[in-house]
Amino acid sequence: MRSLRAAIPLAVAASLVAVSPAAADAKAPPKAKTAGSPTVELTYPSIVRVRLGRTERALERATRKIENGKVPEAATTLKVVRRQMAAAWRGAKYVVRTAPPPPPDEDLARVRARKAGDPPTGPVYASPPETAFRVLTLQHDVSSAMVGLIDGSHGTGLDALATTLNLANDRRDQALAYILSVAPPVPPEDEDLARVRARTSQDDDDVVTFDTVMPNMNPQLDDELQAITGTLLDATDLTAGGRRLLNAANTQITATRAFTNTNWPLLPPED
Repeated sequence: MRSLRAAIPLAVAASLVAVSPAAADAKAPPKAKTAGSPTVELTYPSIVRVRLGRTERALERATRKIENGKVPEAATTLKVVRRQMAAAWRGAKYVVRTAPPPPPDEDLARVRARKAGDPPTGPVYASPPETAFRVLTLQHDVSSAMVGLIDGSHGTGLDALATTLNLANDRRDQALAYILSVAPPVPPEDEDLARVRARTSQDDDDVVTFDTVMPNMNPQLDDELQAITGTLLDATDLTAGGRRLLNAANTQITATRAFTNTNWPLLPPED
């Protein structure tokens, strides 16, 4: 049975990223700590992990080139960002579509090991929901980075930023619609009962589902909307084209925020 939505963000979705994310070490694939354990790390499937690393490294290269005035080179590198970001979601979608449900005894053993603090005996692979959410976080990284680079950009540079920003936001909307189609939220229940079950699930370090990871989209989207608003108000070299781009992104992300909050809202704080 699928768990109720949890309010506490998972480590896999943790931190709202800065505008220029650090490049992933080619020899150290992206990992994330599992919820409820400071020692166990998640390893993402290679069909996603490799593409995550490529996207992040290309994003850092493009950012450096824009900062150094190498706009044509940055525009070329942003094509790599777009290709690899799209490929990362295709990989995550494949994982979600094809992964069989884990055996109950395996789930129980994993939960007990975490609660007991036992060290893992091997790699702990991310679940399909955790894998999908990692790609949603990548899309957030790309969208945030583009917003941060729009001030001062024009011509070829602004066109490349617009193409990349629009792709990140469009692909995220498509990903959210897909997730909703394969894992619709649990039916509404009595509010008090829902809180009890959700918090009990957190305390038990229950198996991760889309219901537990997807509410973490809301803070990411809030972060992007804050960055857009701040840029519109405080930017010192924002062109008319850049302002139109930010306004359009603000409209789209606001709609995305309403979609996620409708389907995967954060639970209200306990009285």
